[in-house]
Amino acid sequence: MRSNFFTSIWIYGAGVFLLLGMALRQPALSILALLTLLTAGGSWLWSRRSLDGVVYERTLSATRVFRGESIVLTASVVNRKWLPLPWLEVEDQISDRVKVRERETLPSARPGMTLLRITTSVRWFERVTWTFHLDCPERGAYVIGPPSLRSGDLFGFFSREERRTDQCRFIVYPRVVPLEDLGLPALHPFGERRVPHHLITDPARTIGIRDYRPEDSFRFIHWKATARMQEVQVKVFEPTVSVHLGVFLCLDTFERYWEGVDYQRAESAIVAAASIAAHGLEQRYLVGMYANGVLAGSDQALRIPAGRGPDQLTAILEGLAKLTPLAATNFPRLLRQEARRFPWGSTVVVVAALMTTALANELAALLAAGHRVVLVCIGDVEPPPLPGLVVHTLPENLLGATPGHRYVHTIDLGVSRP
Repeated sequence: MRSNFFTSIWIYGAGVFLLLGMALRQPALSILALLTLLTAGGSWLWSRRSLDGVVYERTLSATRVFRGESIVLTASVVNRKWLPLPWLEVEDQISDRVKVRERETLPSARPGMTLLRITTSVRWFERVTWTFHLDCPERGAYVIGPPSLRSGDLFGFFSREERRTDQCRFIVYPRVVPLEDLGLPALHPFGERRVPHHLITDPARTIGIRDYRPEDSFRFIHWKATARMQEVQVKVFEPTVSVHLGVFLCLDTFERYWEGVDYQRAESAIVAAASIAAHGLEQRYLVGMYANGVLAGSDQALRIPAGRGPDQLTAILEGLAKLTPLAATNFPRLLRQEARRFPWGSTVVVVAALMTTALANELAALLAAGHRVVLVCIGDVEPPPLPGLVVHTLPENLLGATPGHRYVHTIDLGVSRP
């Protein structure tokens, strides 16, 4: 409760003048003092009950959209009592990266937020509704709220302010671009070559031995069995038809973290990673996503194990939407720890806007371990001269010329599209 007009001097003064008028038998003075007390008391009671039974609600037309799309925000106020509200002011917190078409937002005391202010009057048992279109030009995880409501009496002598705790959230996915529009070959973007066998064997799963053949590699020789049988024996591995694809996103844009972040190259790397993951799932790969940035609202790096279930693409896009563009962990160490979980012969795609000696050493180690390694460079990056390394170079800006434009992807996520 807050008084915009009456102070303690008014109340005590009115009481003194009421007693003085009664003592001096001055009806005018007594009536004036009594009216002052009645006005102050009535206004105070009206203001105190003004927000009782007032419900503020919001609904979103969608909670998952792609970058450049819009969401319809429907806000409503319901007054569930007989006492009308001559004026009501609602202030809702909304990110400054979201554009409200119908109304100008105001600066907020919270960093990165703006205020959506609504002023109206509400009669008894009445509902008032507003509709706003929210343009989402940037990917991210957004929160609307908490709101604050302020109302008072008819004359504006008193006001009551109430801060609610309800919030609503929505996610804006990163841009997903077909590989041919990125500049990658759509047929064999990871450097696949035709092989005579349709099945891939996993050296981690030995199921037996057999006699050596000229085309067999010496590293697969089973030396104990060879010594026992006096003939060269090689290991037989369990076949698998699953192709593993690990997408590793490096958010480092400068060698030293205190130099800052190149936002354009970091966001372009996220677009490239999202597009490669979507293509891999279309090809029925087991796709995993890893990045050295933390997720918004947590201290954990992005780690999504390889899979190809119906919700895998949604999980990857949500993880990339929540990803902060700041590198928080050592990327070569992350690559070394997570890539060892992939079986022999898996495809490891590294998306990077910066090449360091430590990263080049990890790429060489992956090639030596039998993985197919693909390096996707964002901008002017000098790739290491490693035999067998597949290198693709993409432009520094993959965010699109116009915020409202995006490439339509063929996988249906249940997200509304223009």
